[in-house]
Amino acid sequence: MGKNNTITLSAKEIKILEQLITKHGNVVVFDMIHKLMKNEGRQEVKNFISNLTKKGWLIRIKRGSFVISDISNRGTVSFNQLTIAQIIDNCSYISFEAALQYYGLFDQYLRVITSVGKKKTYSKEFSNWKFRYIKTKKGLFNNYKEFNMDGRLVKIASKEKVILDFLTYRRSVSSIDLIIEKLKNHKNDFDIKKLIEISKDYSITVRRALGVILDLVDVDSSDLYLTVKDNKNYSFMTSNSKLFNSKWRIYIDNQFKD
Repeated sequence: MGKNNTITLSAKEIKILEQLITKHGNVVVFDMIHKLMKNEGRQEVKNFISNLTKKGWLIRIKRGSFVISDISNRGTVSFNQLTIAQIIDNCSYISFEAALQYYGLFDQYLRVITSVGKKKTYSKEFSNWKFRYIKTKKGLFNNYKEFNMDGRLVKIASKEKVILDFLTYRRSVSSIDLIIEKLKNHKNDFDIKKLIEISKDYSITVRRALGVILDLVDVDSSDLYLTVKDNKNYSFMTSNSKLFNSKWRIYIDNQFKD
């Protein structure tokens, strides 16, 4: 650490921070710090951590987990927001707009990163960002890829999975408009065969909504239709859908009619 960056740190604090970075990188948990301070009790370690947090050298991500501050700019974190999302909840994968943005398919500025996870639905704020986590349905925690970011593996939904997440957890007019736009403008970026195949694990409402969308973007939906054609019930695309699509037996919004 440079001289200008150590003014508020004691020799002991500098030594422990350097050892933590060398052994574990910039993300540390309470037990890692406690192990380096093995001759001190838990309360002394908690006080040590509290002091470094107040000084801005440790930034708390969640209970018991911390990021060691960017040395060149104390009090800030240099990690990508997707990395932070994964650190907060490792049993989750990033989806929705943030995943589309990672693939170069969404260019609007984001302040909210939404992930799908196994644990519970909740939100957390960190460093002026909001991180949302949606608890997935049983058997649907799949079809993500792992990418190396900031020296860590980050799970991101496949492009096809993103579409199905929208239709499962955020089936609104604006989300469906977004899906249609992406499929129209980036058709070659999506594996339609894979999309239809993995959609078979989803509800009939999701498959019907997907069928309407595929028809609207002139993509062959015949294989998907085979999975729903024998069901004589009906579904609603959104809570305000009033126009009946007889092929897919789903009520849709007016803007989605052929």
